Amino acid sequence: MTNHTIQFWQGMPAAENVEHLDATISGYQAYRVLSAALELGLFDWLSERGPTTRHDVTKIGINGMFTRGFLAALADMGYVTFDGGVCANTSIAEELLVSTSPTYQGDLILAAGRETSSWSDLAETLRNGVERPKTGPRPTHDHLRAVAQRCIRGELQHVVGLVARHPGFWDARSMLDIGGGHGLYAIALCQENPDLQACVFDLPHVVPLTREYIDRYGMDGRVFALSGDILVDEPGRGYDLIIVSHLLYKFRDRLTDVLGKVTESLAPGGLLVLNHLFCTPDCTVSPGAGVAELDRALMSAGHPLCHPQGLEAVLKRLGYTGITTFPHETGMGYGVLFCATNGEGAGCCDDGGWTSGCSCGPGGCGN
Repeated sequence: MTNHTIQFWQGMPAAENVEHLDATISGYQAYRVLSAALELGLFDWLSERGPTTRHDVTKIGINGMFTRGFLAALADMGYVTFDGGVCANTSIAEELLVSTSPTYQGDLILAAGRETSSWSDLAETLRNGVERPKTGPRPTHDHLRAVAQRCIRGELQHVVGLVARHPGFWDARSMLDIGGGHGLYAIALCQENPDLQACVFDLPHVVPLTREYIDRYGMDGRVFALSGDILVDEPGRGYDLIIVSHLLYKFRDRLTDVLGKVTESLAPGGLLVLNHLFCTPDCTVSPGAGVAELDRALMSAGHPLCHPQGLEAVLKRLGYTGITTFPHETGMGYGVLFCATNGEGAGCCDDGGWTSGCSCGPGGCGN
């Protein structure tokens, strides 16, 4: 047996190596500080009260022994000001961390640390995959709120803007959002087209959350929620527009069957919109993007869709025409938006108009 006995002064780790480890631990600790502030309702409380003394912060249930360090940590992160024993929200906190703000991101932050998150026991996730059994139905409402807050960072607005360029969108009067969860795509598209009504179709336990969002945005009467499973239930037929966003990952080996079922609900000449993550064109991970790449895998049932050409081939087999692709950045990195017409229809052109049967990317169109 090798003798590992060594003098302590000989075994001292290099300072820079220890600092590297400490930076990782510090990142975790900072996340826990921010999570605790959200769970305690600190930002909402400060937003209502304005500048508050450190001693008054104990009123939200914090032991006075910890308030100074807790507030100093939040100040270091830029979420509160803390000067002369008085603290207040920064503009960042007012915009992103106060629950009544329309750009609130708190559920997204908290979701990563919840027991139902794939990150909460990453070792188990890596061993058994993202579909391992968990308590209660999936996806959870907490997860869907986090997804909603991630998508309003620009992805939702970009997708709606691209869809609104298609002439078929303005002719549409009925829309189906399959697996729409929070329903924000249906809500936003109905806001854009005042003649459009939408049905958000999702699992029974999801529908109450969908209705919360419909009420929040004042779309009751134009956006409806219907419970069911697209693989076994009938969401209705003859829709002018169907959107499927971030749902096909777990069906990557059954795309023809699943999209064939979707097509049964789409009217001839109707518009199909697919919004999903894809591997980057060269299938590489940029230096420094490893954690983001793992997050993409966890959010897409193990892996984004691989190649847009494969999905395009499925659509062609199902009789779609005017298939267009728009590479774009989603809240989770590189994605591709597909627009396709059920039967004969229109496609896009790089000047912002539309024509039959082309495929568009950032550099223009190619037949």
